[in-house]
Amino acid sequence: MNSNLQTIGLAICIGATLSPRYLSADPLADYERCIWEQLRDGDQAMRIMELKQHCLNRPDPIDQPALSDSDTLPPVAEKSISLVENRILEEIKTRSNPFVISPHKQNYVLLASYNDKPNYEVYNTPPSDFDRVEMKFQLSFKMPVVESLFDTRADLYAAYTNLSFWQAYNREISSPFRETVHEPEMFLVIPNDWSLFGWRNSLQQYGVVHQSNGQGGFLSRSWNRIYANLIFEHDNFLMGFKPWYRIPEDNDDNPDIDDFLGRYELRGIYKHENQTFSLLLRNLFDGDNRQTMQLDWSFPLHGRWRGYLQYFNGYGESLIEYNVESHRLGFGVQLTDWL
Repeated sequence: MNSNLQTIGLAICIGATLSPRYLSADPLADYERCIWEQLRDGDQAMRIMELKQHCLNRPDPIDQPALSDSDTLPPVAEKSISLVENRILEEIKTRSNPFVISPHKQNYVLLASYNDKPNYEVYNTPPSDFDRVEMKFQLSFKMPVVESLFDTRADLYAAYTNLSFWQAYNREISSPFRETVHEPEMFLVIPNDWSLFGWRNSLQQYGVVHQSNGQGGFLSRSWNRIYANLIFEHDNFLMGFKPWYRIPEDNDDNPDIDDFLGRYELRGIYKHENQTFSLLLRNLFDGDNRQTMQLDWSFPLHGRWRGYLQYFNGYGESLIEYNVESHRLGFGVQLTDWL
């Protein structure tokens, strides 16, 4: 594809990639959508004029005359893209690259993370065996399984998240990994476009997730859930509402886990230039004083490296201590953010 075609593709991508596919009655919007679809799925050797003629002469309920070589296209109205649209566009650019894995949740390393309310008795070891300062890191990625499922706008993804707590500075007991939480999941991503009180619901996710610490016996913790995640945005603010239903189990290691981790979570994100602030809330109205809050702040350092501060207060930071309150502050670096 030559440089002119790439330039047109980028302009059309910004203006029309995520517009509703079936609701448009605007000829220009239909034309832009056709251009984008041909750039994405069509013959890469097609010349620019052939591409224009194809999209202007396509079967369409709106009668649109074809342009000759001497005609000019109507100006394309610029449209600012939202936070969610920008992330989707960035993922589309690298989706076919075999050397790139798309991030799912945040990827970070807290180089020093201090917990002033540890509950190390669960391991049947003296509390002095563990340090209150440890490393905490999360690795999270996703891969598309089926794109345009059943010829719709829905995409099916598989994802995996690893959250680890590492006693990296505790050489007296050989610096063990105190807890590692594994979280594989499968989910549908459906672009959306409706508003509520000025907030635009731009994305919906529906999935099933398993979470386990991979332990056995009295240290075993796990649960399975079906969830929905409705994502709303307004200017530089994003809000996610994620309710879930726990799938019952016959051999349940932790039957009361949803009493501590709740049955939904709220996440708010504010993007200010290159800084991102986020707030996670769970169990707000359970009546048992088990509210959970996590505050995050990420900011640029150098290149793709970002500084990262995280504050957690509540239940369910790790599965091994899901029913014990944690109070943690940590700092480190972040590789990928939510937005």
